[in-house]
Amino acid sequence: MIHAVLLCLAMQVATESASQHVQSGLAALQAGRQAVAVAEFQKATEVDPKDPQSFFGLGVAYLRTKDYAGAIPPLKKALELNPGLVAAHQPLGYALLAQGYAAEALTHFEAANDKLGLGIAQLELGDLPIAVQNLQSAAAAQPNDPDVMYYLARATGLLSKQLYDTLISSFPNTPRANQALGENYAALRQTQPAVEHYQAALRDRPDLPGAHLALGQVYANSSLWKQAEEEFRAEAKLQPGNAEAAYRLGSALLQDGNAHEACLELMRADRLQPDMPETLYSLGKADALEGSYAAAEKAWKRAIEIDKTGDLASQSHFGLAGIYRKQGKTADAAREMKAFEEGRRETGKE
Repeated sequence: MIHAVLLCLAMQVATESASQHVQSGLAALQAGRQAVAVAEFQKATEVDPKDPQSFFGLGVAYLRTKDYAGAIPPLKKALELNPGLVAAHQPLGYALLAQGYAAEALTHFEAANDKLGLGIAQLELGDLPIAVQNLQSAAAAQPNDPDVMYYLARATGLLSKQLYDTLISSFPNTPRANQALGENYAALRQTQPAVEHYQAALRDRPDLPGAHLALGQVYANSSLWKQAEEEFRAEAKLQPGNAEAAYRLGSALLQDGNAHEACLELMRADRLQPDMPETLYSLGKADALEGSYAAAEKAWKRAIEIDKTGDLASQSHFGLAGIYRKQGKTADAAREMKAFEEGRRETGKE
């Protein structure tokens, strides 16, 4: 009986001692003293090797020091001692993930319902569609986290490439496959093969949405404005409600010196999708060439209101300075030139 009482007292003292070390470890973690926290939690596990909280704390402390290999055993031990300790799943998942054990990490992220961890693990395992879904959920919850943005961008990029590769290999020489190849070559700035694939797509399917627009942009990037205008006009005819097609057509007409028709298309683009700075800047330029200075002033001022300090705002200030000089408004012209020069310095173009 005496021995049983002494054993109970010893266990109580040990538990109290372990608890003190756990509290000291938590205080050290909060103070950013990671090494002290590791030492305190380690002592707690030695005093009471059956306390899951001590092992959990030790694992978290190791994780804070980025000792991922060291974090895994105590976190696993915490879950072994208490399978219901849900809080241990998330840090264990990240420790395993950091060591390259994505498949094992996945089960712990599922238990923790951690969308970010799930998405990263699924990305590493090549389950791209589900990875994108989980990373989109994580991005909605953490919209300004650069790590979340990186993983979502990587997953969507890889999924896009996978789908394009499947399209091209499974349905070769179809309009969509040629359109996809045209996009690939256009992204690489390889004009001739891009043109050839877009043209092949349009030969088989003249009404293929987006193909005329994309081909027109290839021509525009090479300053082939007549060809660009023809393609943008074809897209605008197919999709009269497409603001980008109207804007691209207007811009091509403007580049080719047809300011009057450019004005009409750019005004149509602005009606379809109001307050786009690119449209407003080009519209102001077309209006100015037509001598419609009041309309140009209105368009450029609105572009500045929206873009504020960007390159289009800077170019709009320059345009305003030009029409003010023509109108003899020297003070206004000087003010706009000053704003233009300041904008150039801010955007690193001077």
